[in-house]
Amino acid sequence: ILNPIMWDEKSIVKGKSADVGPDVLFGLMMSQSIAMPVGIMTLLIFAMQLAATTVASEKEEKTLETLLTMPINRTTILAGKLTGSIIVALVGAVAYIVGLSYYMSSFTGMMGTGNLDLAALGLAPTIESYAILGVSLFMALLSALALAISLSVFAEDVRGAQALVGPLSILFIVPMVFTMFTDINALPFPLSIIMLAIPFTHSMLATNVTFTGNYIGAIGGIVYMAIFTIVVLYIASKLFGTEKILTAKLRFQRTKKTPRE
Repeated sequence: ILNPIMWDEKSIVKGKSADVGPDVLFGLMMSQSIAMPVGIMTLLIFAMQLAATTVASEKEEKTLETLLTMPINRTTILAGKLTGSIIVALVGAVAYIVGLSYYMSSFTGMMGTGNLDLAALGLAPTIESYAILGVSLFMALLSALALAISLSVFAEDVRGAQALVGPLSILFIVPMVFTMFTDINALPFPLSIIMLAIPFTHSMLATNVTFTGNYIGAIGGIVYMAIFTIVVLYIASKLFGTEKILTAKLRFQRTKKTPRE
């Protein structure tokens, strides 16, 4: 008599019923859509800044000339630098996936979904989704590292390399904001094409592959990033094969005013 109405919340996810309120599942998806792109952006920016110093530091310390006079093919030198960058990319991708797995398991318990079978609803990351996300993140890291090494050729010192690479963070921040708060496919067609043309957008879209089930789109993004990486590496190999690696300079200077007479 005192409580004539019994309140019972359920949610329908992909045609399946779940004994949990919609706000709980919404919070879970929002936490993933916000935290994961931010983590990817931070990792990409850190890796790019680190790779930009590989060539610039040698130019600043005047050791690059000695290295290039060694009886070693310059392509081998570039391959060695890229190998170190690939190791950084692998460690970063593995660390991110392990951290994501721990984050998801702990966060679901905090939100009261510990007794809920998210796998049955298609909301829990699977081995396939982890693999696609890991490969996509690795390709994004490799693309960023190759781009940073190519740009560092035009810098005289470490500060110059960081100044050249710094503006590229916009390529990470803009996709991060869009993937956090909207659907890329729901944008106007020209804006959607521009966003998808940025290779790093696809690594952030891969974070939602568990919810959307768009494995084909994620694989297509990986292929696109691989093509972009190959093009950047080809340009880097051409730069390393000429003397431009020593003479190329790109400065940002203010225009000087002539003194008045």
